Amino acid sequence: MTETAEENRTKEATAVLTENMSIGDLFSLVSGGEAETDLKAGLGAEELTDLRKKVPKMISWSSVQEGVADSLAEAMHVSVLATLANGWKHYSKFMQDVRQSRSNPEMEIVSAIADHSIHSTLHPYVDVRLAGVKVHEIAFDVGLVTTIRGLLLSLKKGEIVSVELGECEWSGKIAVAEVDVLERKLKKLKLPGHLRLQHGIAIPLS
Repeated sequence: MTETAEENRTKEATAVLTENMSIGDLFSLVSGGEAETDLKAGLGAEELTDLRKKVPKMISWSSVQEGVADSLAEAMHVSVLATLANGWKHYSKFMQDVRQSRSNPEMEIVSAIADHSIHSTLHPYVDVRLAGVKVHEIAFDVGLVTTIRGLLLSLKKGEIVSVELGECEWSGKIAVAEVDVLERKLKKLKLPGHLRLQHGIAIPLS
């Protein structure tokens, strides 16, 4: 029996969250394609004409493109869970539980966080240099919006050791010099009920 397009979309929407899932994996997941391939195509778009004009003519544009692509690739390999954890540390109730788990190192504490949204932005950049001297900086943003429903985090010794998620809605955008080169519209993802981490995510106390 041939699977319908709707069944394929459902499979994509229920893809498994793993400990090593990266931001690039999310961009690929919501489109069914290769995010880094799409990104490299976007970096050659005519929209970057203004950026090209700012780069000194004696500097190879292809080398600039390569530098931007490499730097963005590093950002795309950042862990999704680590990025979300950076947002969770702004919830006071969660941080109270982190402190309690540090005070009781033998105890595993479950912290429930209400439905919420996290706006995350990474700010990679590339220095354009001529004879070792910086002549231009190319800044870009990797932005994520994640709305999470049904979240339980297990804590031990101040680290997240397991995650239980119901579902989330996610969208993402990458911009180079304020020009959008890759965007993924809002997508609902159903995530598995429980994920035990092999390596805990440390939550520093401010």
